[in-house]
Amino acid sequence: MKISLSSGLSKKMLKQKDFSSLVSQLSQLQSRFCRCKLDIEDSKELKWSLYFYLGRLMWAGGGSYPVERWQRLLNHYYPEISQSRDVNLELSQFEGYNFLTGLLKQDLNKRSQVMSIVRDTLMEVLFDILQYEYQLKFESPNRHLCFTYDEQNYPKTALTLARIDKTLIKVQQQWQLWQQRQLSPYSPNLVPVIEQPEELWYSLRNSREEYQALTRLVDGKRTMRSLALELKQPLLNLTLSFVNYVNCGIMSFTEVQHKVGNNGDSRGENPRKTGFLFNNKKSSYTFDYRPLVMCVDDSPTVCTQMKQIITGEGCRFYGIQDPIKAIPSLLKIQPDLIFLDLIMPIVNGYELCAQMKRISRAKGIPIVILTGKDGLIDRVRSKVVGASDFIAKPVNQQRVLSILRKYALIKS
Repeated sequence: MKISLSSGLSKKMLKQKDFSSLVSQLSQLQSRFCRCKLDIEDSKELKWSLYFYLGRLMWAGGGSYPVERWQRLLNHYYPEISQSRDVNLELSQFEGYNFLTGLLKQDLNKRSQVMSIVRDTLMEVLFDILQYEYQLKFESPNRHLCFTYDEQNYPKTALTLARIDKTLIKVQQQWQLWQQRQLSPYSPNLVPVIEQPEELWYSLRNSREEYQALTRLVDGKRTMRSLALELKQPLLNLTLSFVNYVNCGIMSFTEVQHKVGNNGDSRGENPRKTGFLFNNKKSSYTFDYRPLVMCVDDSPTVCTQMKQIITGEGCRFYGIQDPIKAIPSLLKIQPDLIFLDLIMPIVNGYELCAQMKRISRAKGIPIVILTGKDGLIDRVRSKVVGASDFIAKPVNQQRVLSILRKYALIKS
């Protein structure tokens, strides 16, 4: 460890370096005009570096995937510059900062882009450290981050100097919002993977453009931070959406596939986890875009007749004879239309229709009542419980086809 007490780093700080938090370290540095590098390490070989000039933040590096962060921010703010393969992003170095300094010397008009890269790098690194400290507190309370000062290795030219207190307040506000939304276990560096494309289609069937954008970009390579930039959505909101998909089994989270070596290259070794991960089995499902029709009727004969008519028109069919299974099946398959028998044992069609309409994911699904009764009272009551249409038994092919055409499941 390279450190000199003459810079204003007190013996008290030396004694606390293995036990104090990031906030405590930064608070002490705020009042000192030191020039140094602060290395923050974990026993699992995870390391970040913060660089200070006259008591202000000037650069940050390291973490789990510094190359991914560098390439993402450079592509976003400075797309006309090709990704430089000779920029060494060794965790303890600052070649990226020197590279930005060289870019700015070549073109002063790009100052705003360069400053944005520096600002976002500082914010992301500090956020990741705060989140990692939080996870250590609950998962491994006996482990602590180690803080080490080095007064020799730091950039000698300052592009910009960020006040520690203001930067830290912004990062803490981001982290607090992250916690309030129950996202503490999920690192923004995780990579979402689509496990059930069919389920995703049904959940977004009213927004084909959103479905196409997600299936194009969620390719198992882009982190949530990268996707937020490309989709132009707030990172917090996008992560909430992905977590909901994970909880439903539609998606899972994995890690960036490659870890950075000391020379900035990528090696095919398993990276250290940055958050809780879920099952990441690859789906072999071939997506079927055909409309799906569900029929709930306790009569096997009616289900067979409906299946012949509906599949004969190129639609998929899902028959249910036990009304108790209707709600779980509805949540699982998300049909485009439901035929519902009115008279069934245990629960009748009125009650089942009302229950279905209370489900937010089913509110937009048309429900067509099937019944042997064709009276005015039955029609009115069907409308009251949320039914979209009403057709009489016995099953008639033309009546069924007219319903399919009405709701655009088949062509007129």
